[in-house]
Order: sequence, then structure tokens, then C-alpha cells
Amino acid sequence: MSRRQYDITIFGATGLTGRHVVEQVYDLGTTQPSLLPSGFQWAVAGRNESALVHVVDHCKQKYPRSSVPEPAIILANVTRRDTMDDMAQQSKTIINAVGPFRFLGEYVVRSCVEQGCDYVDVTGEPEFVERMQRTYHDQAKRNKTTIVHCCGFDSVPSDMGVLFVKQLYAARGWTPAQVEMFLRIHCGTQGLRGGYATYESAVHGFSAVHVLREIRKVSGLPSLPRTGPRLKFHKGATYDKELGMYHVPFMFADPSVVRLSQQLFLAGAGEPPEKTTEPMPPTVQFAGYLLLPSLWILILYHIYGLIFSFLAASPWGRNMLLNHPEGFTHGVFSKTDPTEEQLRQTSFEMILRSKGYESAVVPSGEQPPNTSLKVVIRGPEMGYVATPRIVLQSALALLKEKSHGKVPFGVMTPSVAFWNTDLLDRLQSVGITFEEQQLVQ
Repeated sequence: MSRRQYDITIFGATGLTGRHVVEQVYDLGTTQPSLLPSGFQWAVAGRNESALVHVVDHCKQKYPRSSVPEPAIILANVTRRDTMDDMAQQSKTIINAVGPFRFLGEYVVRSCVEQGCDYVDVTGEPEFVERMQRTYHDQAKRNKTTIVHCCGFDSVPSDMGVLFVKQLYAARGWTPAQVEMFLRIHCGTQGLRGGYATYESAVHGFSAVHVLREIRKVSGLPSLPRTGPRLKFHKGATYDKELGMYHVPFMFADPSVVRLSQQLFLAGAGEPPEKTTEPMPPTVQFAGYLLLPSLWILILYHIYGLIFSFLAASPWGRNMLLNHPEGFTHGVFSKTDPTEEQLRQTSFEMILRSKGYESAVVPSGEQPPNTSLKVVIRGPEMGYVATPRIVLQSALALLKEKSHGKVPFGVMTPSVAFWNTDLLDRLQSVGITFEEQQLVQ
């Protein structure tokens, strides 16, 4: 423990996401230094020393009045285990921004678990998450280490949002039964642009769905009980009258993460060392959808989706997808980084519609829910503005609240790790807002 001089180490600080996380630390030191711990010491890590120095110099020039000290430089490479172990031995918490995680993430997780270093990452790859949970959970518990996956836009807003909904029901003495999530992306005249690493992860993720199924068959986690009538899941395109838009099934990590969170709660994985009188959150049925603003966008989505799914199933097809991201995504993804103006003009809105019962005891049988709540979560551009804010606050919450005995040990998802902490308040303070709206009867 005497070697752990760095509160947080950002691994992958020269990548697109990593650079924005470093900027977020400097930004906090300028605008909200109270969110950083007293005597904060940190480091940036990666393979290329000159590139790391360049990132730090850029941030120092951009944020000349920031109060954070200059970070230490750590040379670390996932292909060299000794450098991974050395980084973990020096750090209290590592933020991992090096992907694709299915290929590179386990090296970092293994070193953190073995060396007793806490960990958060920005992955949105369910197969990697569930494989790490099955492989390293017991060892992490024995070593009193906390590993938290999906601490970016994938999947803190939805996972913590469902937790927020459950807390609203509990405050009223009610019982939630089902939650539907609808994601709407707002973009300006410059259009929407995603980073290449995110696209690369998606390509490989679509090709490995069968691996995820096999992991779940042998996971040993409990099946989720159903509260109330079965929630109808819309498998195809559907027009929602209340929202005034079409929606399609959400194809990314959030439904898997919410599902895993609830399984871990049922298995007792969310119990912190410092016993709490708060009950574990109940189980709800969950469905996720992506909102599309017009029929034309819906048609394009299906055309590109069919082509993408077909090509992702074979090695030659994946090579085509990876070599020509703009052509196969209508320009949404590119090897060219998004511009500052694109990031500034883009934002997200996540709507959680829930139904439940106006009692703490659920009626028997198939009695339909008799009450409902609506929560809206809003924030800036998802990948390179919201994600750096979210993952940094997740790391800071882990750093603070674990010392108070409020964070469990093991490999887990955001809501399981942070349900007993101040993460929701921290997110509100950096522009990721959670708002209860009108009660719909």
C-alpha cells in the first residue's frame, strides 16, 4: 500500500476517450475543485511517453488556471504484464480507456485484481463484462478489490436511472414492476459523429453474440423473477403515440447491463462491507429502445442494419466494415475524430417509463400495475463529453466511498457498485441530470 501514491491513473490517456478524460480532470480543477479529493495525486499511462507528455501539455495550455497538480507519467503496455502489474501497484484506482476490451481489457483487469487496485472502465461490450464477472469476481472479493465495468455512457445513465426509478417507488412505499427505456439523440447542423474505437467494438460485438449466450448458460447467477404481467417487448419498428416517434430495439449494452445488475443484486453481490439498513433494490422487467425521429431515418436504419449484421457474421465482412466505417454507417462513424462543434451540438435524452403498484406488497396473479412514473435523464454528447464526466465521477465515488465501507468487493456493474454512494449527486453536478416528471395515471 505504501507504493500507491496515485489516487487515479488514466490508462490509455493518448486515445480519443482517454484524452477527454484527462481534460475532464483539468476542467474539474478549474471549475469544481471541490469534487476532487484533498491532496489529489494522479497519473496518466500508456505506451508512448512523448504522446503522454503532449496530452498533458495540451491540457495545461487549455486550462491554465486549473488547480490540479501535473500528473505523473507511467509507461504501461498490455502486452507486458510487468508494466501492468507495476501500474496497478502504484495506483488506488485505474480508469481503463483502452479498447476493444474483448481483446485488451482482461490484461488490465487481471493485474488490478491480483495487485489489489480498484478499477473502472468505459466498455460497452457485454461479452467482455460477463466473462470478467464470471472469471474474476471471487478472486476480487478475496482481495477486497472492486472492479466496475460500463462506467461511461454505456451504461451508467440507464443502469443508475433504473436504480433512481426504484428509489422513487421505495420513497412512496410502492413497488416497481417494469421499466421501458427510450434513448433519443439530438444533433445539430454538423451531424452526429462517433469514434472509430466504438465502431470497432460494435463490429466485433455483433460477431460474438453466441459467445455471450454460452457464458450465460454457465454463469451460475439466479434467474430474474417476474413482477406483474409480462412486459411486452416490441421486436420490430413501432410508433409510440406519447413520444411521437418510431422506436426500434436498443442493440447496445444497456439491456444486458441492467439485467446483470439485477442478477447480482439477487445474488447478494451489492452488500457493502459497512452494513446498511437500506434494502436491496427490487427486480423489474426492463426493455430498451432507440428513438428515430422520422420514417426516412427508420428506413435508413433498417437498410444499414441489415448490411451491417450480414457483414459482421464473417471475417471478410468484418474487414470490409472496419476498413470503410463511413460507408457502412451513413457517415455516423469514421476514422476521423468528431469535431469540437459536433461534440458541442450533440446531446442525449433518455426517457424511463415505469409501471408498478401503489403498495409494498405485490398483488398475486396477473393483476395489472395501477401506477406509473416517468424519469428523464439528459446530458451532453455521449461518447466524448458525457462519458469522460461519468467515468471520472465513478472513479472518484469509488475512491471516496470505498474508504467509508459503502462499496462492495468483486466484479460488478455501476448500480451494484454505487447504489449506496453519492454517485447520482455527483453526476447531477457535472451535467448528467436525473429528473422525475409528471405522474402518468
